[in-house]
Amino acid sequence: MKKVNKRLTGTHFMGKYCKIIHDKGIIHLKTDSNFLFTYTRAMIAENKLDVLFETDDLYHSDLQDDILEIQTFYEQQWRERGLSIKFIKFTCPGERHWVEPDVEIEKDDYRSFGRNARI
Repeated sequence: MKKVNKRLTGTHFMGKYCKIIHDKGIIHLKTDSNFLFTYTRAMIAENKLDVLFETDDLYHSDLQDDILEIQTFYEQQWRERGLSIKFIKFTCPGERHWVEPDVEIEKDDYRSFGRNARI
């Protein structure tokens, strides 16, 4: 959250993703992080990308997708703790100049437990 160049949907990584996938390729982001979800939405708006689907609660949305219904260990952990899983699907316009959004976003205040940790 602290370093822009380490964010999964920051300008650094978006440049890499869109260089690898073809023009109008699709990026799927599934996350428990309010910070990452909000930041990604700001990044999409700032760079005028097309959103194909968005929800702040994937498992209570109307999206039907067998792959997305598979829950990871961490998703199960978050859901047991009362947190929702957010999902956004958007197009990647190919190589371009990326602009970082100028937004202040509240940082997440929770952490994962490792697979061996007891909850």
